Amino acid sequence: MVMENISVIRADESNVQEAAGLFDLYRQFYGQKSAIESCTEYLQERQRLDESTVFFAKDTNGNVLGFTQLYPAFSSISLRRDLVLNDLFVLEKARGRGIARKLLQAAKEHAQKVNSKGLLLETDILNANAQALYESFGFERITDHYFYYLNV
Repeated sequence: MVMENISVIRADESNVQEAAGLFDLYRQFYGQKSAIESCTEYLQERQRLDESTVFFAKDTNGNVLGFTQLYPAFSSISLRRDLVLNDLFVLEKARGRGIARKLLQAAKEHAQKVNSKGLLLETDILNANAQALYESFGFERITDHYFYYLNV
């Protein structure tokens, strides 16, 4: 399929609200109730405090079709930054058009620009489509570590 002209834009405090609707849909996908105002405030605060990097994809009509959000992490061992690719979402009607790949490319270029060691992400073990995308992009599955989580 021929890819129409899609722009990937780095969000800032003045335009991040454009991605808030998709951020809300993303959260609903994971079982959360719609909370568009809270989503907007959350994204704006992350930008204001420089706590995350958001990229969003728009078509020539100005429709926002996808977004990704990166959070910084730091490695004491390597003495370098890692970026956690925490969120990646493309509207269902826009999937299969290369938008997720464009967002991943923007994330990769940003990681290189800020001298990050790499990008880390996680996905559900049943999400074969996402796994195929990530592996085709060059991500490697980590098999020699366990990850643990503590609710507090």
